[in-house]
Amino acid sequence: MVVLWRGRLALGLRRKPRLRGQDALATFSMLDAKPNHRLPPGTGTVGMWLFLAALTTLFGATMFGYAAIRLTSDRSPNLHYLNFPKSLWVSTVLILSASFTLHQALVNVRRERLAKMRKFLVATLVLAAGFILVQAPSLAILLKRHAESNKHGIFLYGLVFFLILVHALHVVGGIIGLSTTVRHGMQGKYDHENYAGIKHAAMYWHFLDGVWIVMFFGMLILG
Repeated sequence: MVVLWRGRLALGLRRKPRLRGQDALATFSMLDAKPNHRLPPGTGTVGMWLFLAALTTLFGATMFGYAAIRLTSDRSPNLHYLNFPKSLWVSTVLILSASFTLHQALVNVRRERLAKMRKFLVATLVLAAGFILVQAPSLAILLKRHAESNKHGIFLYGLVFFLILVHALHVVGGIIGLSTTVRHGMQGKYDHENYAGIKHAAMYWHFLDGVWIVMFFGMLILG
């Protein structure tokens, strides 16, 4: 037995300590990892759908809460009490136009029309920035009206301000991602086989369109 044990030492076969917990998980992860490993095709799209599903829950809950407060609160005024800034109609046109131009960029990259793709990407970025520029004074007007109506115990302008602000912040996040997409388009990183960045940006922007339409017209109807 002594001879065998010494032989195991000589061959480097000494028993290794058992790994537990996080050490074991880390070891298995290293064993499973492969050089030049790539995620399966479509993984990013699935992740985007899950992300949009989570955001749908968020905005759906906020609109449901707005409708519940608007229709059941004793302190809520009659319907069509609110007076929305006319500039919100302009921002609606801008965000729908941005969605259209981004879709055109996606169509053109699939057809390998890269010059048109770049033009539509830039146009989308300009329209998206215009949306934020128009929304900013609209939010300021709503905040001012909230301060005036709050004196009479009416807080609806403040609630509308919050809803539009949350959406505007998601638009700002979309513009940041869109800026990266535009830069990659200008650098020639997209073609008819590789355009996931444009596809995901279009998915996110179409989602923002849908949310804004539901929010804006929902608030107009319940206003």
